[in-house]
Formats: sequence, structure tokens, C-alpha cells
Amino acid sequence: MKRKIAPALLALSCAAALTACSGNEDKFVAELKAAGFSNPGAPSTEKEKKSKKIGKRTVKSSEKIIEVVVRVKGCDLEMAKVSGQSGYWLDELHVNGQEPDWPGYPENLKRDQVVKLLADNSSKPTGFTACYKPNEA
Repeated sequence: MKRKIAPALLALSCAAALTACSGNEDKFVAELKAAGFSNPGAPSTEKEKKSKKIGKRTVKSSEKIIEVVVRVKGCDLEMAKVSGQSGYWLDELHVNGQEPDWPGYPENLKRDQVVKLLADNSSKPTGFTACYKPNEA
């Protein structure tokens, strides 16, 4: 009897984990749409592992990072967030197959704020001018 229950419980826990992950991805897409991004791409999930030495012990943890690419004024911006937490940030700018970092990019911007940031005179990463098209949606 126990041999039949264990595989069933394992299957249920796997299914629950997949739906929870998928649900968080869908929530992130909805969050981006609510922020005014009308064209979010398909979400993807990366698992980030961390280890920390505490005394003689090493404590390991992992977190899931959800990433979604949105297109604004010709630029593909990869937004990211930690699964299950609030808030998101710009992970990368995608330009001609390159992914330059954008240090100092503010978090949790709505689309209108992103458009304003793209148009202002603040410092931008290398390659930004190659993608930026002010007349595009």
C-alpha cells in the first residue's frame, strides 16, 4: 500500500510545483501589463543558487528568477523579478544580440516612465542608440 501512495504524492507535489511556477509567471506578465507594457513576451524562469559560509557550515539556497522581454521604442528590455516577491527590475537591454548592463536603472517603472527615461539625457549603455527609435510605439 505504501508503495502506491509514495509515487502518487510525488506526482502531486511535482504538479503543484509546476502550476505554482506557471502561476507566478502569469502574475508577472499581468503585473507588466498593468504597468502599461502592452506587449510582454513569453516568460522564462531561471534558478539561481547561492551558498553562504556561516562558521564551519555552508548554507545553500536557491530562488527562481522570472524574466520577460518587453519592447519599448524599439528597444527590447528584459524585466526580471524573484518568483513570489513583489517588484521587478531591468535585468538586461538586448541590442543586436548583445546584452549590455544598465547600471542605475530604477526599479518598478511603468511604461510611461520608461519612455521618459529612454528620451532623457541620462547616461545609457553602449549600443542603446542602435535600438532606440523615438517614433516607434
